[in-house]
Amino acid sequence: MTDYSLRPDEDLTLDASSDPFANITPHGPNTITVDGSDIYMNLDGTSGEFIGAFPVTTINATNNANVVIEQLTGYSIDETSLTLNIDDTSSLSYGTKDFNQEAFSRTTVNFTGDGGGIFKLQLPPENIPDGAILTGLSNGDALYVDALDPETGIQYKVDVNWDMSNRQLSIASIDPNGNVRSHVTFKVEGEIPPDAIFEDLGNGRITFKSPCYLRGTHIATLEGEKPIEDLQPGDQVRTVSGRVATVKWVGYFKLHSNRIPAPHAIRAYPICITAGALAPRVPTRDLYVSPGHHMYFDGKLIPALLLVNGKTITQDFSRRAFEYFHVELDRFDIILAEGAAAESYVDAGNRSAFQNVNVDSMLTDFGPAEGRPDIDGIQIARSGSAVEAVRKHLLKRAAMLTRSTRVNDPDLKISVNGQEILPDIAGQTEGVMRFVLPSGIQASDLHIVSRSAVVRETTWHARRDLRRIGVALASITIEDARGRRQINVQDRRLRGLQPSQDVRGVIMRWTTGNAIIPATLHAIDGPAVIELDVRRTYSYWAPAQKLAA
Repeated sequence: MTDYSLRPDEDLTLDASSDPFANITPHGPNTITVDGSDIYMNLDGTSGEFIGAFPVTTINATNNANVVIEQLTGYSIDETSLTLNIDDTSSLSYGTKDFNQEAFSRTTVNFTGDGGGIFKLQLPPENIPDGAILTGLSNGDALYVDALDPETGIQYKVDVNWDMSNRQLSIASIDPNGNVRSHVTFKVEGEIPPDAIFEDLGNGRITFKSPCYLRGTHIATLEGEKPIEDLQPGDQVRTVSGRVATVKWVGYFKLHSNRIPAPHAIRAYPICITAGALAPRVPTRDLYVSPGHHMYFDGKLIPALLLVNGKTITQDFSRRAFEYFHVELDRFDIILAEGAAAESYVDAGNRSAFQNVNVDSMLTDFGPAEGRPDIDGIQIARSGSAVEAVRKHLLKRAAMLTRSTRVNDPDLKISVNGQEILPDIAGQTEGVMRFVLPSGIQASDLHIVSRSAVVRETTWHARRDLRRIGVALASITIEDARGRRQINVQDRRLRGLQPSQDVRGVIMRWTTGNAIIPATLHAIDGPAVIELDVRRTYSYWAPAQKLAA
């Protein structure tokens, strides 16, 4: 185990080369970053040479990190605080050996990615003081709550309550007699859509999601298709199983684009599934659902956000205002929306978020819903082979419907003054690619031009990455009358590149498909050669007719 004593304002990074067991003495403010590794840490803010300094600490879990805070001391006065930042590939555990209740009441758990981060919480036997904050939530972020009594070995039931009106998530452990053993309440901050719910998946697993249909969606009823906004309590709808279900309640709310912060756009704006995108005549018309809405595929429920391919399934960020509706049935089921199989509403504590919560309901006739019930043959899938199989099918269908194809050739070239320059070696797609430039370009910008794709749109894997990428450059080298020199890919004067990435010790940057080297930066003198070290390419959509040319 390695000991670290941090001076005030000193930061610490732990990676795969670090000892996985760390004793850390912070003196605040300190930032501890765990980058792509498993780290078990003890934090002790009571010792060391900096007497009177308060341990204000930030812990970042990034790049598939797994962080476990085993013990925490010295965080029991008002001036202390703990911020836990978790990206969409990482997990962070708290309270595995020692639960500091005072510290946790001044802790902020911040999800920094686009969904997929995990916060693991070991509930203590006693109630935890209020004050903990949960923020930055996106579809797919999850809490894993363990209520195991270490002394008796009893695994207590975990009960979840989401109060949307007060923005409070309450979690309790329940003993075999139905009594509350311990209780913690999170204050949920940040902008989240009013359809947001925390879905209790059982066994202490809680997932954040946000499902709904857009106004105008046609739902199959016994009397034919009806727009969802026209459904009334008591109407009967058709389900995939053939069961006739009774409408219990239809909720609605409206969103305005000027009230949606940019980081949250991906989980607010509607997903458009174009007619025929899923199968022949499925859906029968363009279907718009919220990003967290689950579509049904052969026993699997998959969020619409994970189906986007940029061709037949897209996300519409252009709307200034849009209205979501959801239909609740006498019991949860799979209904037909524009002929496509999709979920009905589940009350997970967010009913009060709808504008008509007390209007036209039949709650007294059917009783309150109690979360998503188990249904034989249905599973929720957000990653893995089931999602990949569906994405493969949808990508092939998109290619057929749009007369497009996915290619790995980036079609990389240099463009200067309207002239396109191809690489020396025809057909080369990666490695050091050499371009011979004409003379007379001293005052001209160089454009690195290629095909490009949005990360989440062309891969079989489920991604939420909205970056547009072309090729990944590790270096740019120029040779001219002045000799041979490199342009650092991190140079701020370069334009049209994504932020830097450290990939196995190599710094590289993805272009956006049109990166620019300003003339003031390259300063070429006479005829020249430019070499691009291309470390990675991607999969790109290309028109079929262009490939045949």
